[in-house]
Amino acid sequence: MRIIYMGSPAEVIGPLEHLLDHQAEEGLTILGVVSQPAKPAGRKQLLTDPPLADFAKSKQLTCWQPEKASHVDFLHTLRELAPDVIITAAYGQILSEAFLAIPRRATINIHPSLLPAYRGATPVPAALLDGCRETGVTILFTVKALDAGAIIEQERFPIAQTDDSGILTERLFLASGPLLIKALARLRDPAFQGIEQDPTQVTLCRKIAKTDGTIDWTKPAEQILNEYRAYKPWPGSHTQLGEQRIVIEGMRQAPEGTALAKPGVFTLDKPLKALRVGTGSKALLVTQLKPAGSKSLDALSFWNGARLNEKGTFT
Repeated sequence: MRIIYMGSPAEVIGPLEHLLDHQAEEGLTILGVVSQPAKPAGRKQLLTDPPLADFAKSKQLTCWQPEKASHVDFLHTLRELAPDVIITAAYGQILSEAFLAIPRRATINIHPSLLPAYRGATPVPAALLDGCRETGVTILFTVKALDAGAIIEQERFPIAQTDDSGILTERLFLASGPLLIKALARLRDPAFQGIEQDPTQVTLCRKIAKTDGTIDWTKPAEQILNEYRAYKPWPGSHTQLGEQRIVIEGMRQAPEGTALAKPGVFTLDKPLKALRVGTGSKALLVTQLKPAGSKSLDALSFWNGARLNEKGTFT
């Protein structure tokens, strides 16, 4: 089975590594990797490859980085390669009908949700925002409509209370490696068409904006905590102390019975090594903070540096 793998972020390296480790026993030939072009990054704005492209080159895999996957020259290259299956994982471009027609068997996608739930580009943050205790990975046929193809394989996974978007996304893509092997085995049967998604159960992800990271302390504690987990690492969660912008880097639930305060008002809880912050319902504990222009600080160091008497107020 001749395979091309497409993606960009670091999280999608895991499934490719799994394919490479099992290609001999599974009869797979990895023809190469398709990723986004290098882009300026960092203070010096140096051209930097996406993590997947960098990994592919380190493994001496052929790597294509077209500006557009629908470009006629690139489509010609793909046709000459004659892939059986093209696998996409957070590639970042919409694929044309001409593209989807190229592989002999199918183009398939790794999607980190239990489809038809959370179609779209932000399924992991969406599950965390909704306070889900379970999510999963779906391998599906790629069609023109967004994440609407028939399901090839699917597996459920629990969401831990300590999971954030970064941690959970990485874990789900790592788990998708073995699932991908199962999906490719199914595709060896030319009659296999997958299981159609139930259209009555479809939910969509909303786009996340940088401004979503602003904490509204009048919201219930559970909602604030869900947003903190969903927006880590991007866009992050931040608040204001006077004129200073503070990025919240550690947050958890306060123990039951913790004294309440007005939303945004905080005090130092030395035994818990945290700032106890009031919300629209229960209190939350903030354990790590990064003031603008400063290094990351634990709660005690932040409190001492802020030179507060008995309490402060985040706005």
